[in-house]
Amino acid sequence: MNSEERILNLMQFARKAGKLVLGHDATIRAINHKLVYLVITAGDTAPRTIRSMEMVLGSMDKPVSNIRFGKQSEFGRALGIPDTAVLGVLDRNFAAKMLQYWSAKD
Repeated sequence: MNSEERILNLMQFARKAGKLVLGHDATIRAINHKLVYLVITAGDTAPRTIRSMEMVLGSMDKPVSNIRFGKQSEFGRALGIPDTAVLGVLDRNFAAKMLQYWSAKD
């Protein structure tokens, strides 16, 4: 199992635990409430959406990590949701483990 598959697996657990925010607007709201520890964006996300997220993340006092991989359809299929480009992880431990897998990426 490669690191991206492991991250998708953790995303499934986080969703079932209620620790995953789905969508651009919901993620921005959660970031503004200082609830998000990690933002995950799909590789095929629109450039305008990416710029918007970078602006929001850049304006934060506490840095929020951001990783980019996969496709919106992969996220949708893995999580049982419509295609979604931006996801926010609300749990510190899930976020830390996902970042650990991401940094160990081949």
